[in-house]
Amino acid sequence: MTGMVRTPVRAVLWDIDGTLMDSEPWHQQITVEVCRGYGHELSDEDCRSMHGVAFREIYAALHARRPFPIDLHAWADEINAQYVASIHRVRPREGAFALVEAFAARGLAQACVSNGGRMIVDANMRAMSIPHFRFSIAREDVANGKPHPEPYLLAAKMLGLSPEACAVIEDSPTGARSAKAAGMLTIAWPQHPAVVFDTVDHLVEDPAALDWDALCG
Repeated sequence: MTGMVRTPVRAVLWDIDGTLMDSEPWHQQITVEVCRGYGHELSDEDCRSMHGVAFREIYAALHARRPFPIDLHAWADEINAQYVASIHRVRPREGAFALVEAFAARGLAQACVSNGGRMIVDANMRAMSIPHFRFSIAREDVANGKPHPEPYLLAAKMLGLSPEACAVIEDSPTGARSAKAAGMLTIAWPQHPAVVFDTVDHLVEDPAALDWDALCG
């Protein structure tokens, strides 16, 4: 939109799974194995549709297809425990940590906003051990997870900034929808070129290639 003057970016809010950490293949593999143990064979299409979606919705969809003998919490705990146990095998997403350093050098505030549970978020935060993140927001910290704007609005409030002064980096349409609904500069950095996003401000192969001098005003 030409002619519109944007608020300068003062903070960058990061999604974690798939954005900072290349963790999606692990989450997927573990979810597939746990579901198989309860008689659910997940197709590639099932796995694609689960991307960025909260456990509650995944469980509900699968449970409707074929009831699980365990409840949502026991199922999620089983998957989470296996992920935490294999956290040492999860690698950062290429280029992500260098970007965090570059933003820190610019004096931008940074925080992590996840749709994952606190157990997963804390495991990821420990594994990343990056000093530049002010805090992390997990699914339990809000009433409504992504794609609702609440997680990102809470982050802006915690930073004492207007949503317009925050940029968000996300790899999933669910997360991007949340950031956009919060009124933030939304940068989609998908791992897979086929992923379709609604309106985002920037769809990039590399967020470092954006004109951050202009964005930070």
